[in-house]
Amino acid sequence: MAEAKDIKIYIDSVRYEVEASLFSDGDDGEDLLKLIESGGELEPEKMQMNTLGKLCEKDGRTEISYEETELTGMEGSSTVISFDQKNEGVVTMFRTGLVSTALVFEAGKRHHCVYSTPYMPFEVCVHTLSVKNDVTANGYLEIDYIVEIRGARAERTKFSMKINA
Repeated sequence: MAEAKDIKIYIDSVRYEVEASLFSDGDDGEDLLKLIESGGELEPEKMQMNTLGKLCEKDGRTEISYEETELTGMEGSSTVISFDQKNEGVVTMFRTGLVSTALVFEAGKRHHCVYSTPYMPFEVCVHTLSVKNDVTANGYLEIDYIVEIRGARAERTKFSMKINA
């Protein structure tokens, strides 16, 4: 990768439980969205974080990296958000350290992955509702997605990140 430049990262996240079953083999399009929009009566969990990180652009790829903190519950882990500049609608989030995973966010798509913790690995399914990626022009990323750990209740997360050099 090219030389990374220091950046300030501002993250806002709103998360709440929803009624959804992402592991089913059924259609994960319009029916899932109706189900999700009818749920969510519980109070959302909000998180705001300001941190320092690195931005690296090379060979048509962009990577944003930062260290997780106690605030996120993933202290001791590093996160890298990565995408191809020719296909900004597909964003990958890699976490390494005490908690590790590789999540793929692609609007209207469902992706399976493994979420490893110090206790045990969990199978996770992610269904992305929308990706608004304007990092290269304006330093802004917004992802609206549902994540379900097999056997647990699904959660909808609205994640937004603003970066400044």
